[in-house]
Amino acid sequence: MLCAGHDFAAPRRSNRKAWSVVAVVLRAGLRYEGFEPCGCGREPKFRPRTRAQMRARRIVATRTGTPLAELLGQADPLDAR
Repeated sequence: MLCAGHDFAAPRRSNRKAWSVVAVVLRAGLRYEGFEPCGCGREPKFRPRTRAQMRARRIVATRTGTPLAELLGQADPLDAR
C-alpha cells in the first residue's frame, strides 16, 4: 500500500484502465499533492488520467531521453519548460 497524496481522487473500482495509469504514476515516485515546497501555493499538479495521456508522455520520453517521471508532471509533454 502506498500513500498517493492528499489530492488523490480514486477512480471507480471497476475502471481498470484508470487504475493502471495511477499505478504508473505512483511507480514513477510521484504523488497527487498540491502543496508547493515553498508553501506559497496549493494548486494541484498535473497528473495523467488516461492511457492516451500516458502513452504520449512515454513516446516523448523515449524520443527525447527525458525521464518519464519528469514528463508525467507536465500538462503538455511537448512544452519546453
